[in-house]
Amino acid sequence: SGFDYFAQLPSTIPVPQAKDTGTKYKEHVVSTGPYMFQTNDLGKSFTMVRNPNWDPATDPNRKALPDQIEVALNVNSDDIDNRLVSGDLDVAIEGSGVGPSAQGRILADQNLKANTDSSLQARIWFTVLNADVAPLDNIHCRRAVMYAADKTGYQRAYGGATGGEIATNLMPPVIPGAQQFDTYPTPNNAGDIAKAKDELNQCGQPNGFTTSISYRAERPKEKATAETLQQSLAKAGINLEIKPYPLADYLKLYAGKPDFAKANGLGLMVYGWGADWPDGYGFLSQIVDSRTIRATGGNSNLGVRDPAVDAIIDQAVNEQDKTKREQDWVDVDKKVMDDAYMLPGIWAKGLLYRPQNLTNVFITNGFQMYDYLALGTTRK
Repeated sequence: SGFDYFAQLPSTIPVPQAKDTGTKYKEHVVSTGPYMFQTNDLGKSFTMVRNPNWDPATDPNRKALPDQIEVALNVNSDDIDNRLVSGDLDVAIEGSGVGPSAQGRILADQNLKANTDSSLQARIWFTVLNADVAPLDNIHCRRAVMYAADKTGYQRAYGGATGGEIATNLMPPVIPGAQQFDTYPTPNNAGDIAKAKDELNQCGQPNGFTTSISYRAERPKEKATAETLQQSLAKAGINLEIKPYPLADYLKLYAGKPDFAKANGLGLMVYGWGADWPDGYGFLSQIVDSRTIRATGGNSNLGVRDPAVDAIIDQAVNEQDKTKREQDWVDVDKKVMDDAYMLPGIWAKGLLYRPQNLTNVFITNGFQMYDYLALGTTRK
């Protein structure tokens, strides 16, 4: 039902058969668009320049304003923010907004604040509760975590209300057909220790338990998330040992590799997800469908394994009626929350900063981020 969205992903863009080198294709990508790769240092940086073979008449949706685009990868987020504010960088391609320190500086300066934008995004910051790690293999222990979590602290980790709205379920309100609901309500979203302890009793851990929580080391907001969860869960007797792992291999070798996560007791794994495209399948399928989990690692589903969830996904994928299909995706959301596999943190609302040299800037409704294809710059 979402095939038109699926067909526009990088992984499904057609490649001339003679140029298809399989896994090596990323080393030399063939261009039919306005830009082509000049340099491509995998995992570090790449530069794109004008493609002399591109015909604008065949591509009316893109203006292709800059002559050259330089992209640096795996850069410290604070460095990115500082370079943005100083005008040394045009845009942060991650699109989730500046970090807490830069945010405070920007909001305190009216001149800098005038160069900001904010909108609710098709993105959620959340924490997976790993049922492969005892005692979280017991649903009541997972529910204890859900009740004990202070979501106001989660929100503060991302810069407060400027950084996003407290999430009570998975699908952000900007996804067509999404519904807001709260399976684990707590007073002022600050946690309910009494209910958490009741769930601990039901799972046979009346005195609480100890497990580990992982996050991507280069993400200060995720570090702050791990710390605030450590503090709030401790009130219910759930003790968290914090373990940072490199961002570049977080999914390939650590949190996204089931055997490693289980062997190292990663009961909680901090993560985030933005919709591949703005509908239920584009948002949910890769983070809740158990059939996407590979033993070799590289997973974005870090631990949701439920045949009932998979069955509703299949129903949604084959549903022709849009209204019924959207309700199916809401049912997927509700089932995952009932199972307490994922702790929703916040629906992202990043403070986006645009230097004065950036031109033709607007937020695309599809992804609630800057439309990178439209950007221009006065930089020479």
